[in-house]
Amino acid sequence: MTITLDTLSEIVSNQGQFLRKIPTWETYNILKKWVLSLSLCTILSGSAVAATESWYVINNYTGSIGNYPVHVSLQTYTFGAQTNVKGSYYYDKYRSPIPLYGKETSVGMVLCEVNSDKEYDEYIVEGKKYDLSACPLKLTHGDDALHGTWQSKKAMLNVVLNKTASLDKTSVSHHAENAIDIPFWGQTTTHSFIGVYEMNGDDISVSQVRAVNKSLGKVDQVIDPQRHNCHFGFYMTAIYQNIERGGNSSQIALNCYSTGGDVSILYGLNKDQHSYTFIH
Repeated sequence: MTITLDTLSEIVSNQGQFLRKIPTWETYNILKKWVLSLSLCTILSGSAVAATESWYVINNYTGSIGNYPVHVSLQTYTFGAQTNVKGSYYYDKYRSPIPLYGKETSVGMVLCEVNSDKEYDEYIVEGKKYDLSACPLKLTHGDDALHGTWQSKKAMLNVVLNKTASLDKTSVSHHAENAIDIPFWGQTTTHSFIGVYEMNGDDISVSQVRAVNKSLGKVDQVIDPQRHNCHFGFYMTAIYQNIERGGNSSQIALNCYSTGGDVSILYGLNKDQHSYTFIH
């Protein structure tokens, strides 16, 4: 039996009555465990994703939506009936990653945005079905580029994106330093978190996560995500989901690979030290 993302959504939705009795943060963790245990068993045939052959296929872009400069990162899949693209993008002025999900078409892709914790839980975690025609981003493939429109009820803006880096199976390309920046979905009020996936010999590894000050644009801290026995970077189906929100607006959770069940490492902002420190 092949379990697709849509099937996972149906399985999870059947637990609705049970989940409504549990607090939001605990509900989220339960949903994540169900989806991970099912998707890893079926998609990965029960084995870990080796850094020597990443299953992630990523393309990064810079460009603009209207007059607003943006950074965009998109991951494509070969599975998923309704959703086979996930992504993360941010406006350079604000540096707050916005999750994307959608589908490739014959000429490009159509992408929806996540604009709230509720939408994240529904469309990213649960895989709730959605109306693709209502998605604001409609893009067409070009020569190492994407172009199209972003549309809301009030405006339509032109989109122009140029490829800057790619991660494909066993290599990083289009980048002089053989590295690609991944804007994780997890963020705090003051910082976004960028993972640096780079070639290390014949392998792909991630040894640093940069905490980027949203207001100033500078790197306030570099976190080693492999500490505290966290096998980090190649676990979650969407690469951007390897860091998610924590229990409050000043915490993040790093999702770690484990054969013994779901494991997350929690970091929180220590206001006295002005840095993120390990909680548990």
